[in-house]
Amino acid sequence: MNISIIGAGSTALAGAAYFNLKNVPCQVYVRNRIKAACWNQSPLTVRGKIDTSLYVPFTTDLKKAVEEADILMVCTHATDHEGVVEEIAPFLHDGQCLLFMNGCWGAIKACRLLSKQQDAPSISIAETANMPFIARLSSDYKTLEFKAMKEEIGYSCLGEEGELSTLLHLMAPKVSRVASPASTSLSATNPIIHVTACLFNMTRIENGEKFHFFGDSLTPKVAAYMEACDGERIAIGKALGLSLSSLLDVLNASWGEKKENLYDALTENQSYKTVMGPTDLKGRYLSEDLPCGMGSLRDLSDMMHVEAPHIRSLVDTLSLYLGKPYTPFLTPQDLRVIKSLK
Repeated sequence: MNISIIGAGSTALAGAAYFNLKNVPCQVYVRNRIKAACWNQSPLTVRGKIDTSLYVPFTTDLKKAVEEADILMVCTHATDHEGVVEEIAPFLHDGQCLLFMNGCWGAIKACRLLSKQQDAPSISIAETANMPFIARLSSDYKTLEFKAMKEEIGYSCLGEEGELSTLLHLMAPKVSRVASPASTSLSATNPIIHVTACLFNMTRIENGEKFHFFGDSLTPKVAAYMEACDGERIAIGKALGLSLSSLLDVLNASWGEKKENLYDALTENQSYKTVMGPTDLKGRYLSEDLPCGMGSLRDLSDMMHVEAPHIRSLVDTLSLYLGKPYTPFLTPQDLRVIKSLK
């Protein structure tokens, strides 16, 4: 099982460190020349859940990374998924598996784009509902803080699984397969948590304050707003004929700790206690979770005529606040793919 990781951020590096520990062959495709130069000269120090030091097995050759892989693990921002598929498409070959970590509609975008190609190779397209690793790469790219691994991974797969199931079981003790990529993407609950928490802490973020994301800044009322958004997410899934687990049930399953309410699940989880909030407006919570996670729910609510006032208000308010008029993330063409695969 040869794995190529597309992307060179925190999750990609956590995966590389973990696979190195498990003796699973992998390579990381790196586009950033500064990162490549850094990892060529010195090893990466990994601390936390895994304590090790390794030379990152990277390549700057995309063709090589794609052609040598049995499983292509995409660990990029969801906003980049379409561009990634377009770039790797010429090098794909029969029998491969294209796996989007923290899917966010990556599989749907890939299906739409690859279906337009003549003589497209026969590959499997899969995605996970959330990131299995929680990690942070230092600003100098030399240290990775490997904070935690989740207890459960939910995934979908179109086509033959091959070694995909083996790989996922290697990363988590509990692995569950769901019906379709629409299920996995709609099961991604982190955007609801992240984007809502950002909205109600915007002053702290803009002032560059250091604060714990799930400490005093999270109140029962904020958690209640998250639950309202979650109810709308579940209603959107129902309109598509999909049964989705609640945010609370997802958290309880992911961490193996049963909490009675969402507020307790977020404030009493040991893995969350040290999570710091963003200190600027450029972080992933707003650059990815807002358009791809929450924006996609807004798009589906519009196209499926499902009432979602909390989600709509959240997306529109933040978009106006950031001075960026909201642009739909999912299109009617995506919806046709979603309906055909459910």
